[in-house]
Amino acid sequence: MARSDYCYFHDPDKADARREAQAAGGRQNRARAPGPDAPVIEVADCRDVVRLLARTINEVRRGEVDPRVANTVGYLSSVAVRAMEQGDLEERVAQIESALRNPRPTAMSDEHGEIPA
Repeated sequence: MARSDYCYFHDPDKADARREAQAAGGRQNRARAPGPDAPVIEVADCRDVVRLLARTINEVRRGEVDPRVANTVGYLSSVAVRAMEQGDLEERVAQIESALRNPRPTAMSDEHGEIPA
């Protein structure tokens, strides 16, 4: 700095100004997220996730939501989709196991599952 033996970051006369600048930067750096009155968004299937992501993308573009918050929404959406896929897979396996334990007679078999000669 001109007419000083110190740079801005070490000048004792600038301590108050430095603290205020740091505080202002911290206040400005807070993530903007929907408030507590934001509507609850149902995420029951992949279509819900797509709608949530589309809404979040547009909110980021309009400056309504901080990109860091949107990144979190994207990550959690990915986790939710994987959980839905896992649940679907577990349900399908349970149905297959049930069908193998309790085979239904077909048109060509009798009630015991045997095909007459």
